[in-house]
This record gives sequence, structure tokens and C-alpha cells, in this order.
Amino acid sequence: MANLDSVQVFSGGNGLLSSSTKVSDTIELPNRRPERASQSIQPYSSARSPSCLESSTNNRANARCWKFRKIFAMFAPKRNRIPDKRDEKLVPINLERQPEGYPQTATYINSTDDTVLARRFGDLRARMLLYMEVELTDLESQLAKQDKEDNKKEAWKLAHSVHHDNGKGNEEKKSLIEAIKVKLKDYDELLLRDSEIRKLGRPSQRAHRNFMDWIFTQNSIGEEDQQFIFHEHDFVSLQHYEDSWLDDAMHRFMGYCKRGLLRCIFVTPADKSKTSNPKVHYYSSERLNAVIKIIIALAAATLLLIPVFLFLSVNLTPKTMAGLTLAFAFVFATSISVTTNARRQEVFAATAAYCAVLVVFIGNIQQRQWQH
Repeated sequence: MANLDSVQVFSGGNGLLSSSTKVSDTIELPNRRPERASQSIQPYSSARSPSCLESSTNNRANARCWKFRKIFAMFAPKRNRIPDKRDEKLVPINLERQPEGYPQTATYINSTDDTVLARRFGDLRARMLLYMEVELTDLESQLAKQDKEDNKKEAWKLAHSVHHDNGKGNEEKKSLIEAIKVKLKDYDELLLRDSEIRKLGRPSQRAHRNFMDWIFTQNSIGEEDQQFIFHEHDFVSLQHYEDSWLDDAMHRFMGYCKRGLLRCIFVTPADKSKTSNPKVHYYSSERLNAVIKIIIALAAATLLLIPVFLFLSVNLTPKTMAGLTLAFAFVFATSISVTTNARRQEVFAATAAYCAVLVVFIGNIQQRQWQH
């Protein structure tokens, strides 16, 4: 409450002051707490306006987005950052772009690793080696016969000196040795080439049948020219690849992945662009090999964890643990032999390491039981 003695009032019209009047009435004022003297009035700042706060928030968000984009750009393919269009000039593998006949057949053979097959002509090579062995044996007999003749009477000097009688006495033997040298050189070259070719792996039955079926059904070459494809056991594969039971089973399984989710997983855009023929199905061997490696890793981990789980969860006698170790070691060695192309010593080493791990684990369990 506030009591006022007099109030000066401005007139509304001429702006002059009227006489002071006594006000006896009591005027009620709002009950406000007085302002503190120490509180100062902050000046208006344009930086604290709502629009400026919103813009600063947007700037910080944009900065964070830019950092994330920079991080993701580090893992993005570098080819996406090339400004020119050089990748558009790349020539993809496509069967329909090639003329029918030998050009299209050659493109098909080069389209994937499974189709790079060639005949070894093992019978012809063996026959050529056989003829050369007979010829070299005949030349060897002639040389031995001359050596025996040179050992008679005074002709023994010819066996000890090539330059005897100015080389006139050994002319026949020299010509024979030259013939042996030429024939032996040809024989060695053919023998070494055949040895290198035999080191090339034979294709699987699945790979050869796919190769034969495409050439036979497409009629890309003449019927008389197709006779070489029927020599199944005379083919070699120029590309080395795993040919285990698991690999062959997975490749056969790919024949049923012509649509749906599996096609999206195993068929790349490059594979789709190779042909528009619905009877020819391409898929990515790299992705399939990755899946096979995952399966092998899971199988190896499972074969190791199952006996460990049994040893920990079931109270077994030492003889039972030894029997389980022997059984799982047999399963482990068999799985390695079936799912991989490991050699015998590699299978033996892996099985020994597997048994060593289980034996050490059994020893630790027995030691803890004795302590308790």
C-alpha cells in the first residue's frame, strides 16, 4: 500500500499543468520486490538472438557431418574420386559381343577360371617319347659296337684320342656322337615339357562337363572340330584351384542359385554382364571361396569346442576322455582331408596339434580334480 499527498496531472489538451489537488484516497500498487542494486542491465547482443543461435547450431552439425564424410571417404573406392570417365572405356567380357564361332568360343574359355581347359595330348607325347627312346637306344648300340671295334689291335688308340691321325680315324664316331647329341637334345626338351604339363592339375568332372556342354549345345564350332572335347581324361586346367569334396559340392550348389537372395549374394554385376543366355550361369568364385573358408573355420572351431564342453560339463573318467579325444581326432583328420587339399604331412601335423591341445586340457582338468 502507498499513500500519496498530491499528484500533478497533465492536462490532455494544452499540455499545461493543473493545480495540485489533495488525494486522500488510498491507491493499491502491485506487491513487487525491489530490484537489487547490484543487478545491472545487460545490453542487447545480436549474438544471442534466436536466429544466431540456430545458425551456430547448424554450423556445428555441418562440421560433424563433414568429419563423418571425410572418414567414410577414406574407405570409399578411389576410383569414385577420379574426375574423368576412363572406367567407362573398360572392355567387359561379354559373349554376345563376339561373332559366333571360334571368337565366341575363345571368349567363353577366357571368361572364368573353370573354363580355362586344354588337352594335354598325353598319348601323342608318350608316343613321341617312345619313338625317341627307341632311336636313342639304337644309336647307343651303334656307339657301343664302334667302341668294341676300336679296342681291337691298333685301333685301341682311337678310344683314347679324338685327334688321332688328325681326327681322320674318328670321323665315323664323331658323326654318330653328333647324331646322338641332336636326338638327345630333342628328347630332353620333350621330356621336360611333358613333365611340366603333367604338373598341371586335372579339371574336375563338373568343370569338364560344363565345358563340353557349352561347346556341344551352342554349336559354336563345327561338328568335326568338336571331337577334342570328348577326351575327358586328357584335359588339364591352366588355373590352379581347390578341388576338394566341399568345393565341388558348393560349386554344384551354385547351380540352384539362379534367382532370389543367393543370386544377389554370389552374382556380381560383372558376372551378369557376361551373357544374357539364361542357360549359362556365372557367379563370383571369390565370394564362394570366402563362404567356403568361413564354413571350414566354423567346422574347425566346433570340433575343438565340443570336446572341451563335454570335458567341463560332464564328469568323465580319464579313459572316457582319452576315448573321446581319439574319436574327435579321427573326425578332425577326416574333415581336413575332405574339405581341403592338404597333403599327408600337413594333415598329420594339424591332427597332432589338435590332439596336443586336448591332452593339455585334460591334464589341467585332472590336476584341478586332484587338488580338490
